[in-house]
Amino acid sequence: MENSTPSQSTNDVTIVDESQMKQFQSLYYLIKGKRDTDIKLFTEFKQFSFQDVLELNDKVYKVLELHKLVTDIVNVNVGLENKEIKTFGSWNEFKNTDWNISARTKYITIEWDFNLLFQNQFHNVPQTHTMRVRIGNSLKPSEMIQVVFQGGDEYELEEAQAQMSCKIDFINAQICNQLKTIVSEWYESLPKNSEDHKVIKFILKNEVKIQNFIVFSFLTSAIILLNYLFSISVKYDIEILPKDVNQKMFFFITLSIGIFYIFYKSGQLLSNRMMDKQINKLKRNPMFEFTKGDKNRFAEVKTENEKLIKGLFLTILIGLSINGLSALIGLIIELIVKK
Repeated sequence: MENSTPSQSTNDVTIVDESQMKQFQSLYYLIKGKRDTDIKLFTEFKQFSFQDVLELNDKVYKVLELHKLVTDIVNVNVGLENKEIKTFGSWNEFKNTDWNISARTKYITIEWDFNLLFQNQFHNVPQTHTMRVRIGNSLKPSEMIQVVFQGGDEYELEEAQAQMSCKIDFINAQICNQLKTIVSEWYESLPKNSEDHKVIKFILKNEVKIQNFIVFSFLTSAIILLNYLFSISVKYDIEILPKDVNQKMFFFITLSIGIFYIFYKSGQLLSNRMMDKQINKLKRNPMFEFTKGDKNRFAEVKTENEKLIKGLFLTILIGLSINGLSALIGLIIELIVKK
């Protein structure tokens, strides 16, 4: 009896064509959920309104509609400064919410989770993608420490510190680049924060020069006073001054060093106080214009800044007037010596 031979040798290797491999990869991604990640950080100071966020969602869906959208979910989280967080499981819930509330907006997180079929695919397995846009101010020091101690990936701290971040978990690099471009262009088109505060922008840009101007003004006032004192010492015979010319010059130089030091330190104290009490307290407009509390904050910021700017101009005026005061002191001393 003859032994039956198998139709295929056990040493033969199964050949998998490219389309089968692509289908396996997509199924693997779909089951395991491990995708590539692309993160873009945005650091400029921009202003975000409710309509701007609605516009972003419209732009995202215009890109998705170029492909076959199988499933899509949009989640929105809105953090408020009264330690309240509003979570929305669908876009319509977020869109139809009444935002006439007193609380101010702290951050907004939008996450699009969708499955797409692409025209050039060899298989009909949808590919899962996720895009997460977080809009919010930089972290406070206490919040930053909390992120560090919680551990996690190294990029998380940078992402949390940025004014806005866009994180895309993707399989198809083309859709990733399209979405990232849409978000970047949308961000660039937004108005800059506090662009209407021309005076504040000038002050913040030249704050070091303003400080130096105050110190320089005090030094020039020291020179004015010393000129009066030297002229008085030469014109009049003052008993407390040495009679010898060389000794008198040495005494005057020594006195000049002391006066220069006093005026320099006084100028520094005034300029530092100006930085701490006025320039450093100038505020930008709120980042968000969502709630009624955000809109009310615009008026509050304007009032506070106007008060600080008035105080700043008063400080600069004091710095300038110190020159006149030095001249007045010199004249008074001369009148006293004459008598």
